Amino acid sequence: MASISFQNVTKSFGDFNAVSNASFEINDGEFICLLGPSGCGKTTSLRMIAGLETPTSGRIYIGDKDVTGLHPRDRKISMVFQDYALYPHMNISQNISYPLKVRGENEATRGERAQEVADVLKIGHLLDRLPAQISGGQQQRTSLA
Repeated sequence: MASISFQNVTKSFGDFNAVSNASFEINDGEFICLLGPSGCGKTTSLRMIAGLETPTSGRIYIGDKDVTGLHPRDRKISMVFQDYALYPHMNISQNISYPLKVRGENEATRGERAQEVADVLKIGHLLDRLPAQISGGQQQRTSLA
């Protein structure tokens, strides 16, 4: 993992400022929570870190690298959505290993890594099932994986 630095970041949608001049640091290995009422900019901030939104102003660093304008695939960071965002036609193993496939990892490596992370999250026995065949908590762990 690497540190994340959010420096004087603003994100505007037309006349509406979703995030206004926000700054914070997340140290390597640190666990944080963004708390606040609906509409205060939590999700927009996370989407900017992931590269799904571009700041109107300010800079975002992952480690020492300025990622403000970097494409999401080049950031090597993930975001777990509230609705889990699983592919319904893919089994759990395929859902977990899909990002590795996109990165060009071979099938054997993808399978090994999917099994490893699934075992850590206690869903290793579910790898052949489809998302609709597992519980909401298991779907959430699959999305995290």
